[in-house]
Amino acid sequence: MKTIISITLFGFLYLLPGAAQQNDYAKLKSDAEQFYAAGSYARANDVYSKPNWLIKNRRGAQWSNTRDTAIVVLTLNDYLRTSKELQPQLTYELLVNETSIATKQITGTDAFGAPSKFEIPREVIRDGANEITIRRTSGDGPLYFSAQAKFFSLEEPIAAAGNEIFVRRQYFKLINHPTLLKGFVSERVPLNDGDTVKSGEQMEAVITIEAKNNYEYLLFEDLKAAGLEAVQLRSGENLYVREIKSGALTPGSAGVLPAARGSKSSLMNFKSTNNFTGRTRWVYQELRDRKVALFIDHLPEGVWQLSYEMRAESPGAFHALPVLGHAMYVPEIRTNGEEVRIRVLD
Repeated sequence: MKTIISITLFGFLYLLPGAAQQNDYAKLKSDAEQFYAAGSYARANDVYSKPNWLIKNRRGAQWSNTRDTAIVVLTLNDYLRTSKELQPQLTYELLVNETSIATKQITGTDAFGAPSKFEIPREVIRDGANEITIRRTSGDGPLYFSAQAKFFSLEEPIAAAGNEIFVRRQYFKLINHPTLLKGFVSERVPLNDGDTVKSGEQMEAVITIEAKNNYEYLLFEDLKAAGLEAVQLRSGENLYVREIKSGALTPGSAGVLPAARGSKSSLMNFKSTNNFTGRTRWVYQELRDRKVALFIDHLPEGVWQLSYEMRAESPGAFHALPVLGHAMYVPEIRTNGEEVRIRVLD
């Protein structure tokens, strides 16, 4: 496991969990305007709490709109000038589990280059709790920091997880049955983890999404198994996500996807139009070598479903890594589905 410690002097971004509500934006607008109009922040009792609150309520690359963003930027600019945070004179030491990792001095000349990353040696990290200490050894001025851990999972298969949004992918094998009119109808046969499919057979990938609130600019990336390819050849063709009626969901699930609760028993196999509300949202689909990227500009609260056809091609045993989803401008709203293992026979 690699652990990165990031030290920065100012402008560090925190995000509040969940979706921002309208009253939060109203409070942000009011506080920013009042704080900026106050003029002298040195006389304000909440000289540090107001800027901190504004920073925490940034949503992605902006605040609620361009006007509020401009007001907040002016506010923070005036705050930095008044608080003299751009003129630090200090030295600090970074320790992990009482082992010194680095000592650094920061002055006003390198304020904008102050963010530093320190890689923690693996032997310093121990199982269980780890203590990270940033000790000021001299000088004065605020010091902001963050910790970032990178790790990989040894789970097999990888389990589903999510925050505010949840996703589930299911594969179906399409079996054609002839009709009396010399046509055919397709039967959807579920493909569970570890099942087999023959090379050349048609499949359908069904993506079910649960949104706990109204969200904008969502991206879902369906990581394909190496032996499967999308039937569609061109990106951008018409694809829609459809809302599922609450009455069509599995009784007892309370509207939560079974994958989000660790259950694999229920199939989200909705074919009849009676199972859908009639509401749809257009999806921009990009077909890539490793994945199918699905962009949704606006998704209201509810449970939604889309599907696209695939074809089994290369024989072998393959892992279809989980579907990954996140709000593009609010990264903490994210999800991943379950891993599926499929065997393609020649």
